[in-house]
Order: sequence, then C-alpha cells, then structure tokens
Amino acid sequence: MKEYNIIPQEEETFCICSVLQTILNKDKIYVSQKDIANKLTPSKKGFYVDDNNIKNFLKEFGYDYDFYLRNTCPFNEPDSLLNEMFEHEGFVGLKNHIYLLAEFKDPKLILIDPLDASKKERDLYKLLKEMEKSKSGFFGLIKKTN
Repeated sequence: MKEYNIIPQEEETFCICSVLQTILNKDKIYVSQKDIANKLTPSKKGFYVDDNNIKNFLKEFGYDYDFYLRNTCPFNEPDSLLNEMFEHEGFVGLKNHIYLLAEFKDPKLILIDPLDASKKERDLYKLLKEMEKSKSGFFGLIKKTN
C-alpha cells in the first residue's frame, strides 16, 4: 500500500484540493489547498474535475491528467485503469466526494478519505454497482511526466 501524508480538506468542498495537495507533496511540490482551489473551476458542490483548469494546473507541475466517468474506462475495464492509477497516482469519485487511491489488489481498493484521512476498504464490484445506481462515479489518473 502507498503511504501518504494527507492533510485533511481544509474546507467543506476541498476534497479534490486535499487529494491534489497530497499527490504534489509526495513529489516535494508544496502548494496550499487554497491556492489549488484558486486554480480550479468552482461548482455548486466543489470543483470541476473534468475541465481544462485541472489539466492545466497539473501540467504546470509536470503531470498528465486523464478523467474517466464510471462507464468510459478504456476498453470498459475499470480494473485495468485502477492498476494504472495505482502504478502512478489516482483518485476515485463517488457522488460529490473524491478519495485518494492508496491500494488496488483486484477486487480490493483502499481509499483515503480527505475528510478525515481515514482509510476505507472497498470491493471494486460493489463500488461499481454503487456508482451505477447513483449515476455518479468517476476516476482520475495522474502521471508524472518529468
């Protein structure tokens, strides 16, 4: 399992900011959650994670970013995507909340909740059913390019 030094989200809608800060900190890039929030596009319940602002923000620090809805994974294989996310960096979104991926051993995921830095074990297939039922759910793949 990957070990992260996560700083819990500093505001109610800052889950993505906490996750991105944690990933950047791992590579010794230090940016505050507030500064991250200022670079992202705000939405009613947080920030958009599927637009150019997040891509450009991560590119600024040498990362590529790919966003996938629950039903748009490459080759319709979320397990392959999760393996790649675990190899690099990634997050899983459900409804309006984002979790940092700490481990994936099919079908087990360990997700870190930026709300309180707790680790949650989830079964991939149950998670996918929950995503389908709620018509929400997405994945973010982040790769260091340099």
